[in-house]
Amino acid sequence: MIQEAYRGARQWSRDRQAIAIVVWVSFLAAAVGTMLFFAIFDPVQLFADMHLSRDAGYAVGFFFFWILCASAAGVTAWLVRTAPKRDAKKAK
Repeated sequence: MIQEAYRGARQWSRDRQAIAIVVWVSFLAAAVGTMLFFAIFDPVQLFADMHLSRDAGYAVGFFFFWILCASAAGVTAWLVRTAPKRDAKKAK
């Protein structure tokens, strides 16, 4: 049996952390948004012109909400990271 010493968890860069957070949060928000939206609207009636099945309509709706939420979360993450530091001294 081969045993290797555990070297600890690998640290993620700030960019990887931000991307992972944006993807995960937007996925959860899209799931909730999809459930709420399709509790009211029927995907077969919404996508009647496209002749999509109900499952395909749910998928299209979910990916639409995911892209929408990822865009909003990405802009928010960018604004937070590019904001000036609160403790920075103002130059006179």
